[in-house]
Amino acid sequence: MPASARGVAKVRRRALFIVNPVARGIPASGKLEMAAAWLEAQGWEATLVPTGGQGHATALAREAAESGCDVVVACGGDGTVNEIVNGLAGTETALAVIRGGTANVWAKEVAIPRDYLAAVRLVSEGRRRRMDLGVVEGDEGRRRFFLLMAGVGLDGYVVRRVPERLKQRLGAAAYVFYGLRESMRFRPEKTSLSIDGDPIVADLLWLLASNTRSYGGVINVARDALADDGLLDVFVFKGRGVQQTFLHGLRILGRRHEGAKDVVRRRAASIEISAPAALDCQVDGECLDFAPRAIRVAPLALAVMLPAESRSPLFSQAGEGG
Repeated sequence: MPASARGVAKVRRRALFIVNPVARGIPASGKLEMAAAWLEAQGWEATLVPTGGQGHATALAREAAESGCDVVVACGGDGTVNEIVNGLAGTETALAVIRGGTANVWAKEVAIPRDYLAAVRLVSEGRRRRMDLGVVEGDEGRRRFFLLMAGVGLDGYVVRRVPERLKQRLGAAAYVFYGLRESMRFRPEKTSLSIDGDPIVADLLWLLASNTRSYGGVINVARDALADDGLLDVFVFKGRGVQQTFLHGLRILGRRHEGAKDVVRRRAASIEISAPAALDCQVDGECLDFAPRAIRVAPLALAVMLPAESRSPLFSQAGEGG
């Protein structure tokens, strides 16, 4: 052995567990410590850090990526995952997930195991893939990445009005309850869109820009979406009034919304948005705090850890080695 190689310690891979302590359904702290201990027994360096408020998970994830951390493990719901994604976008640090929160949409869609020890095994034994992200842009350079989808109009209006205490108590049912109530009050705006340069002017009930398939973990609105094709699946639901809103809802439930005369469906890389009033917008189930001016795709901007045997229909390209 060359002298230069003698005594050189093997570099340990590093994982940071970012824990949202107020998320519904996350494993108890003792179980998360057991998960970290298991990972350390595999030769990793594992650290658990709780979040202290909104935006903290993004800062922690960004710091982890800048320091060369291999994997960030999200312990929380889709909102926590979204915050972490906004810290990891464009880096080599991969996202892993231990289930928690209200809907677990990402975890369900890519079959992350419910058992926390089975989920943490993916950190060292899972399959690493790169996927697209979406990004919503606003004025003054403001932007927000999304993993799943962004909704402008009705669902953004609903998400803004669902009380946090009701989400904590009822979970996904809170959105259903408020969706039915608030759809009676919602008034669409005359909105100008440009979808990859194609102009559309409509009374906008709902614009959905989807990177994945499952909406709220309930139904696949964008049932052919791919997460690695460099495009977003875009739906524009036109109309005005409660009757039109419920008609769209029935079509979606019956999987008859594609091809309807008042629904525009595209695969696109960018959407420009112009409306006379600020439009409500949600990203990954969380209310955006600025008005959307554009939605774009960020191709292959995120690495994720999936089950080694994963054959998720969300992915079309050959994946990276785990």
